[in-house]
Amino acid sequence: MRREWLVLAAVSLSFFFLNAATFASLGVVLYTMVGELHWSFKAAGFSFSLLGIACGLSSVFPTTLMKRIGPRYTMALGGLVLVAAYMLASYTHGLLAFYAAMLLLGLGYSLTGNVPAIYAIACWFPRRSARMIGLYLMIGAFGGVVGPPLARAIVAFSADWRVYWMEMAGVAVAVTLVNLLCLRDRAIEADPPAGAKGASASPAEIAATGWTYRSAIATPQFLAVAASMTMTMACVTTINSVALNHLGILGVAPDTAAFALAAMALVMTVAKGVAGPLCEIMSTRRLLVLGLALQVVGIALFAHAGTLVGIGAFALAFGIGWGVAYLAASVLLLEYFGKDIGSQVLGMVWTITTVAAAGPVAAGAIADQIGTFAPIFYLYAVLMVAAIVPLMLLGRPMLAGAGPFARRGAEPDDGSQGAVAQVPAS
Repeated sequence: MRREWLVLAAVSLSFFFLNAATFASLGVVLYTMVGELHWSFKAAGFSFSLLGIACGLSSVFPTTLMKRIGPRYTMALGGLVLVAAYMLASYTHGLLAFYAAMLLLGLGYSLTGNVPAIYAIACWFPRRSARMIGLYLMIGAFGGVVGPPLARAIVAFSADWRVYWMEMAGVAVAVTLVNLLCLRDRAIEADPPAGAKGASASPAEIAATGWTYRSAIATPQFLAVAASMTMTMACVTTINSVALNHLGILGVAPDTAAFALAAMALVMTVAKGVAGPLCEIMSTRRLLVLGLALQVVGIALFAHAGTLVGIGAFALAFGIGWGVAYLAASVLLLEYFGKDIGSQVLGMVWTITTVAAAGPVAAGAIADQIGTFAPIFYLYAVLMVAAIVPLMLLGRPMLAGAGPFARRGAEPDDGSQGAVAQVPAS
């Protein structure tokens, strides 16, 4: 097998495992832990928030480490952190130990997640990066399909949630070994000449455009994308953290609730795979708006999804919206600012989404007070609509004073630019 396919397989396996054994399944395991350890909804939700905070604040670490040790050893180090996190979680007897485990889990997620993986794909697939990134995201997202029912089955079969955490530690060891065997570091190759369909500027040409990190994050387009992804992550994090408890209040069995999470993740997985090629033929910005609008519908349905029909409608609408928006937002920033500056800007977006970690805490606090999670989901729907408006009004950002260089390699915002050829360098 050619090395690039081994690299793609390894990073896709890592992302599959991350999605299966972190955000997607944590809420399922917490459902059992809350009952046994007598935690409040708010305390349990805070553990989910800490995981999100750790992921967001540590998103700058992979970029720094890759400059020193490369993506291969960055991901290997992340694997070791994951093992420590899962083992600590398995020995939990109180909230403080579990909170520490979630902080480590968030750090491990960042070190083995999108930043080093997408960089590796960019290095090994310089001319097919977009499709390969879409494939990577789709395979990884499938972990969210497998994670909830698998976690539920392990906990039910063993009658001990500690067994789940110990088994995840063992899988983390295996995934880390695969990364060490399959990954190799490689410099990014030059892209096709600017002006060709699907082409992107070389690093030197991108620098010549005048875009800098500071000028990019000062644009309203960056702020609009960051706001949209913050709301998306707030919805996703809160749904995954409280789904079993929320649907349980509505009379839905735990197994059915876990199936709902898996169904949502399955739909999202397919949506990511479809959204990649769509970015080549239509406006990425419009795809992002469509994805956010579908999330509004989905989150409103989830507020009172007490029947199988309601659960199915929620999973379909929100799953499609989540998958389309996630990919479209990532690609859109790379279209706007080029692969080098765009990748740095994308890292800042994920840092900003740390704010979304407050969602599970807020949801838990509301449920503790009034006995239902529904109000937080209606609030999310309203805030998501507010995030859509600027995206509908704003076009491509222009760099003041850059003259014609600001347009080098840039095509009209109609989706025909072959945006997926733009790939992150970090």
